[in-house]
Amino acid sequence: MTLNRIKWDVIVIVLLLVLAAGLGVTVKLQSSSNARLNEQKNQLQREKASAEAITNNVLKTTKLFNDIARATQNDKKASHAESERRVVVIRKLINGNQCASEPVPHHAADQLREHIDKLRSGSVSANTIKSAG
Repeated sequence: MTLNRIKWDVIVIVLLLVLAAGLGVTVKLQSSSNARLNEQKNQLQREKASAEAITNNVLKTTKLFNDIARATQNDKKASHAESERRVVVIRKLINGNQCASEPVPHHAADQLREHIDKLRSGSVSANTIKSAG
């Protein structure tokens, strides 16, 4: 073997070693990059599941509030219809009665209005008997 031939063999071997080392580094970088991407994917999937759960809870809560509002509105309409029916009945009953055409004393009317307001707000005390004064 000549010296020239040995130099080329060494150069080829060194180049092959450098190439192998470069491929090893590239594989290691790819592997760590894939691991990071998988961790990010898992984190995003957890965040997505959490966001979906929150969204579902918000939708359920909104539906519940809408149901409550609808039920309250229906009760209010029913109460108003019943009130109108009672007004008609009372007007029929007092038709022609002389007392019905007399004005209600101002103080008594104010007390009745206060009592109605308390009933509507639901804050009526246990003592509902008061003198008309």
